[in-house]
Amino acid sequence: MGNMKKLIWVYDSPFSRSIKWLLMHYRVPHEDYVLTWDEMATDPLLASNPKMQVPMLWSKNTIQSDSLLIALEYLPDLWHQSVDAQFFRLADSDVETSIIFLFRANLLKNKFGESENSQFMLQAGVDTYKKSVDYLLDYIMVQNDKFKCNYGAVLLLSTLFSAVSLAEYDLASYRINELKVFISVVESDEIYQSIIDMYQGQPSNSVPFRI
Repeated sequence: MGNMKKLIWVYDSPFSRSIKWLLMHYRVPHEDYVLTWDEMATDPLLASNPKMQVPMLWSKNTIQSDSLLIALEYLPDLWHQSVDAQFFRLADSDVETSIIFLFRANLLKNKFGESENSQFMLQAGVDTYKKSVDYLLDYIMVQNDKFKCNYGAVLLLSTLFSAVSLAEYDLASYRINELKVFISVVESDEIYQSIIDMYQGQPSNSVPFRI
């Protein structure tokens, strides 16, 4: 137990959530080491990661600090050819870009008041989110109408929820009835349900795990 891996993560971090699901799915022994966003800057264990990013797997002998590299230790060899890998790429590139735009829009608005710059960032985030959802529904899911909950699907759902939490008025209803088909696959997964039961509503959790 003394050298058990610690999963250093933040409840509201999409990449943290997907790695948490993966470790539980593959029954990888680990213990939670949960931080808030504010605690990340001063945490002594996270400081061993030069990028100061979560998630991170820490033990006395090893540090693993890139979520995809962590995942690839457990995912099957041909995962990169799967629909789940497409979910991962959509989350990691497009939806994550939307989150960055929306985060910056809120930061500018809170710091300087609403401005042309904050509106530009907001619109860029909204447009990128909608294009991501369109691509998911009109291409990926048309080509792959049957899929199971997996690492990439959890990451995609988590990034979608994160984006919506930053601009709920603009995004929450966008193609939601069609999105529920994708959402229900993840939310009905037994391991994901366990994550909801354990972590939703914790003091440092603000981004929902389910709709």
